[in-house]
Amino acid sequence: MSKFYLLVLIWNSMSNLVTSQDMTKAEMATYNKFLSDQKRLWDDLFKNYDATVSAIYTLHKSQWINQNTTIHPPITELTLTMGMLKLVDVVEVEEKIVFLFDYIAQWTDHRLKWNPLEYGGISHMYVPQKQIWLPEITIADAHEVKFFESDDAPRTAWVHYNGSVGFYTATVSSVICQLDVFKFPLDEHECGVSVLFHTYFPNEYVIKSGMEQIGKPMSELGNGEWKVTYVGVSELKSNDPNLGSVQRFVARFQRNPGFYVALVMIPAFFINLLSIIALFLNIEDIGEKITVGLTNIMAMTFILVILAAEMPKTAKLPLLGTYSIFWKLKNNFEISAIYVIVGLVIVMTSIVVALILPGIRKYQEKKRKSEGEGKTGKETRIQKLYNWLRIEYILMFIFQVANLVNFIILFL
Repeated sequence: MSKFYLLVLIWNSMSNLVTSQDMTKAEMATYNKFLSDQKRLWDDLFKNYDATVSAIYTLHKSQWINQNTTIHPPITELTLTMGMLKLVDVVEVEEKIVFLFDYIAQWTDHRLKWNPLEYGGISHMYVPQKQIWLPEITIADAHEVKFFESDDAPRTAWVHYNGSVGFYTATVSSVICQLDVFKFPLDEHECGVSVLFHTYFPNEYVIKSGMEQIGKPMSELGNGEWKVTYVGVSELKSNDPNLGSVQRFVARFQRNPGFYVALVMIPAFFINLLSIIALFLNIEDIGEKITVGLTNIMAMTFILVILAAEMPKTAKLPLLGTYSIFWKLKNNFEISAIYVIVGLVIVMTSIVVALILPGIRKYQEKKRKSEGEGKTGKETRIQKLYNWLRIEYILMFIFQVANLVNFIILFL
């Protein structure tokens, strides 16, 4: 019975769809006239049109004609409008940023003009892109560019009666962008897609850029690890006069540090915290100190291996690996210390101190016995204070403060 109702539902849906596409005789006559006018317009437009011949006028600076008497047509103006710039992926090791980049390209081809009154009021039409001349738009610094197109569904352009031509293109663009990961995992970067009109001389065209209202909120332009905070456009002037201007569609994005804070930074802090406590609780057990030290070194080395796999091999180490303390000396000397390695150094120093401390205490005890028991009242009070403030507890406190400072300074 359920299958029967399903078939009935499908049949009703198909019937409604067919009914909704039906036209009256008057509507059909209007539509046929539109098709006839459009076919006539197509034939007239493309009768002598050659898509392989460029629409760029090249005589603005020609030395072979009299520039004083020649009236030139307007210079070709190409407008690029960003429709979408969504961050897809960031590959830190390769310094590669992947964007979902959609744009609208518009220009004027004076060969594609007509009077709408002569063609039933048609003011624009849609044509396959391969039917018309297209400017060569180049995405600079691109590692890879993929266009959403197929042979079964060719890309389409629109043509207006005044010669304005344009098309919408959706791409996945992988661009190379230098990343400054010094503040990792609290780093923020600015990168974008640079577009230029590379083939033609700069004095033969003008390229402009803009952006539409992006249909998605800013919170949806990133991914799970990265949050996009700004999207905009800018123009870069090239030092090479033969290249002209470069239009840059920019995104600013910052890392969501929760993963690294929870799984790397906090564990590293508590590993050091517990290791230092274990080192100074039972100061006489040398074997236990060596075991704790080796365990800590293995754990911190494992964390360093995780970070090394994620970070680009740049000269400037990341903040999760580094923090910087600046002393403004005469030569502006900068001292950079490594967070994970500093934590490792703190614990290794604690191990060395914990191993040496029993020997020092034995030496002091031996010296005290050799000097005899005849001490002044002042010396007795110092001895009581020394016994109450055991040196291992003082050292443990000092190393714990160093470990805490090493952790807090990451967030400054």
